[in-house]
Order: sequence, then structure tokens, then C-alpha cells
Amino acid sequence: MLESNKKIKILYVITKSNWGGAQRYVYDIATSLDKEMFDIAVAAGGGGILIEKLNSAGIRTMPIPFLQRNIGAIKEFLSLYEIFKIFKSERPDIIHLNSSKIGGLGAVAAFSLRAYKLRPKIIFTAHGWGFNEDRPYIARLIIFLAQWVTVIFCHKIIVLSRAMYSQAMYFPFSRNKIFFTEQGLRPAELMPKKEAKKELTSAFNKTNPGHKEFPGLWVGCVAELTKNKGVAYLIEAASKLAGRDFRLLILGSGEDQEKLLLQISDLQLQDKVFLFGFVPDAAKYLKAFDIFVLPSVTEALGYVLIEAGHAGLPVAATKTGGIPWIIKDGESGILVPTKNPEAIAEALKKLLDDDGLRKRMGKKNRELISQKFSFEKMLKETVALYQKLI
Repeated sequence: MLESNKKIKILYVITKSNWGGAQRYVYDIATSLDKEMFDIAVAAGGGGILIEKLNSAGIRTMPIPFLQRNIGAIKEFLSLYEIFKIFKSERPDIIHLNSSKIGGLGAVAAFSLRAYKLRPKIIFTAHGWGFNEDRPYIARLIIFLAQWVTVIFCHKIIVLSRAMYSQAMYFPFSRNKIFFTEQGLRPAELMPKKEAKKELTSAFNKTNPGHKEFPGLWVGCVAELTKNKGVAYLIEAASKLAGRDFRLLILGSGEDQEKLLLQISDLQLQDKVFLFGFVPDAAKYLKAFDIFVLPSVTEALGYVLIEAGHAGLPVAATKTGGIPWIIKDGESGILVPTKNPEAIAEALKKLLDDDGLRKRMGKKNRELISQKFSFEKMLKETVALYQKLI
């Protein structure tokens, strides 16, 4: 039990310091907590934009050497040792883990502190269950068991969507550890449509000299270029939309970038589909788009869909994970099966061909998002959880 006048010391830990949904979650909460009540620090792998933003906001950060998403036995051991050293040095009251990999390593490292008579409370926010990824059955079973070990070692598991909550109930002997709070997101400051279009066009031309303007309707996608985001299926869908005046603008970077560029070339879509690479604060440009699309193969929730809702965009997205909890099929968007370019193309056709449908769905999307996903509510419930544990 803490002394009444002592701050609660919280250490947030996350695998990567790039800028995605999990990083946005850590940033939003860490920068919103009452500094009179909490002493806050963040540890992360790499030195990406999350670290830059936290430092600018006055949050203390520390790197975790050797930590990366890909698995390697030696680096895993070295990362575990570095994480343990940070925990032992920092002596936080609460260790709040984020992302699957750090969930496992961090939970083991935190539990090991008992040898030094240190017993921090361990919280893990599940931003996605790794066993949902497109992998062989045996690999998914191993991941399930590994994530169950994480659950066993932690005091509380925070899940941010109904879909993830339902799946968490399958972990044996763990139901009382699962804590559901509705995902909240602080709305981005959105640029007006014309200004956003102008700035995105200018940004693209800086790295692609001599390119012309982007005519027609703008279909936007903001996603990491990885297998789980299904961007390859979206590009294939674009090849099935002959005769329609649109441009597909994909904002994001990732390991599949070169493969996707080759796909665009093979399908002769160089004048239709454009990879912008990583765009800082991409959410502020969302009003540039007429339609938003997210073709994920697996998606725990989909932060970017909440942002698209704030921008009042109609959505075409895959029916997976927590996405149906955000997008109401037929009302605020169109949901399609995963890995199905034909279905994505049909959904986009409906939206491209019907201006009235786009406007109705965009308006409905803004209404539903503003009613459902409150950052203030999520923050209040998370703070109450911290206080209850201490």
C-alpha cells in the first residue's frame, strides 16, 4: 500500500517505438495522466517517433536494447536481461505492458523481481491476440499458449474490444483477470479538405519529383505495409475497378513496401495506386479522402477507423476482429470478407458510384463514433484500475 502523499510510479513498456495503434494508446494515456498523482516513464524498443513525441511532451523515456518484433533466440535473451535491469532500476509500482512480444518478456522479467523482494503490479493491454494472425495451426497454438503464460503472470489484462474480450475468456483459470474498457481515442485536429489534399500532393511530389496532381475521387488507406494489413488484396481490388475515376492513396511504411510496389507495377496501376510511405500525423489529413478503406486480415480493433469516423468518412473494411464493433455494416460502411479482392472491389464500386451513399454513410459514421468511443471514459476507467491495484 502506498503512502497517501506518494505518487504512483508507472512504467509503460512497448515493443516498438514507431507510430501505430498501440503506440498511440501509450502516448495518449501517458500524456493525459495527472502528474500530481502519477510518476510516468516509458520504455520501448528502437528510437522512433513515439520516443520523439513523448520527449516533446516531457515524458521520460528509455530504450530497450536488442528489442525487435522478429524473434531470435539470442536477442530474446538479451532483451529479457535488459528489460529486467530497467525494472530493477526503476522499481515502478505498476508495469503496464503493451503488445504481444513485450507482454511475454515483460511479464517474466517483472515476475522475476520477486527474487529481490520487489512486487510491482503487472498489467498487460492486449492490442491484438497473436494467435489470430495468418499462420499455420501449430504456430497459432504455440502463440496461444505463450499468451496464456503472459496472462498467468499478469495481475490484469486490459482488452479494448468485445471481440478480444470474448477470445480472452478461452484462457483457462484467467477470467477474473480480464478487464474490458471501450477503446477511446482523442480526436485529431483535422485539416480542411482542400488544404489536406494540397499538402498530401505536395508531400508526395517531394519524394516523387515531376508527378502530376491526383484527379478523381480519393480512396484512402492508412496502414502499416505488413501481411496482416492485407494491402496486397486492396491493390488487387483496385485493378478490378476499370472505368472509374479514382486514385488509391496508401499512407504507411513497412516490410512489404517493395513487394507492393512490384505488385502495382505488374498490374500496371502506377497511375491509380500510390504508396506515400510513412506520413507523420496522418490522421490530420483524413478529410482529403472521399472514401476510407481498411483491408486487414486480422485487426484487434482498428484505431484508424475511429479516426476515419471522426473525419466523417464512409468506410469499406474487412469483417474481422473488432472492426464490426466500429463499423455498422450497411449504415456507416460496408464490411467484406478478408482476403477477398473481389468483395473489396464491389464495396468500393458501390461507394464510388453513389455520392448520396457516401454522404449518408459518412454522416452516420461520425455520429456512431462520437457516441461510442470516448477517450475520457477509457482514461477514467484505466486510472481507477491503477488505483484499485495499488
